[in-house]
Amino acid sequence: MNTKVSGRKAAHAARGNTLLVAFQDGLERLRKEMGLTRCAFAERLGIPRSSYFHLMTEAANPSLDYIELIAERAGVEPIAFLGKAGQNTRRLAVGAR
Repeated sequence: MNTKVSGRKAAHAARGNTLLVAFQDGLERLRKEMGLTRCAFAERLGIPRSSYFHLMTEAANPSLDYIELIAERAGVEPIAFLGKAGQNTRRLAVGAR
């Protein structure tokens, strides 16, 4: 069995999962802007509570399709989840896209 770790994977592990953390921070920022509990936010997104709580763990690995689904249901562009703290989350106009 080959246990060689690619340089990209090693560097990624050394820095931490920055995209995942940015996504999680953006998702929590949006939830707080909406004034919802985690359970209410999961319901609003149409996903099980357990799925939402899993998204907030280190083990989460959401696909781009899943991120797009969450963004669509939240009424934001997917890139909004990667914004910096303190930025307002840009909302989509109803019917936009």
